[in-house]
Amino acid sequence: MGTHLLPIRSTCMSNDLFRLIYVSTARPGLSEEDMLSILNTSQSNNDERRITGYLVHNGDNFMQLLEGPRPEVATIFGRILEDDRHGGVVRILAEQADRRVFPDWSMNYFRVDQGGGNGWMLVRRDDPIDSLMPAHVPRDLIYAFSKFIRQT
Repeated sequence: MGTHLLPIRSTCMSNDLFRLIYVSTARPGLSEEDMLSILNTSQSNNDERRITGYLVHNGDNFMQLLEGPRPEVATIFGRILEDDRHGGVVRILAEQADRRVFPDWSMNYFRVDQGGGNGWMLVRRDDPIDSLMPAHVPRDLIYAFSKFIRQT
């Protein structure tokens, strides 16, 4: 359920590092249990496939960065497209990468605080997102995640 604009294509070799970012709309009524299931499954699958990443949920939408070997990222993204807990998937970046942005995060997660914090990793709309990310994260990625967080 969901679409992406273009197929994932790259001139990189199959084991080269590949980075993908997408946004999607959460299914209405997505529960805390649903989110925990997404995170637990993501972390387990990503560890096995050498995928690292970052997921932000603003209450209505998701923005996720995935990085790893291109075939593995493509496989994970295929599963993401079929997941009925969200829809309207739009791939906004797909590129070969020189190094991982989040080498230690099988799937880090932040939720934008909507005023009723419930124990998930919260980030406020006015928090400087770069303070939550490793120092080497490229400025354009920080900007993209900052814009996403502040749109709520």
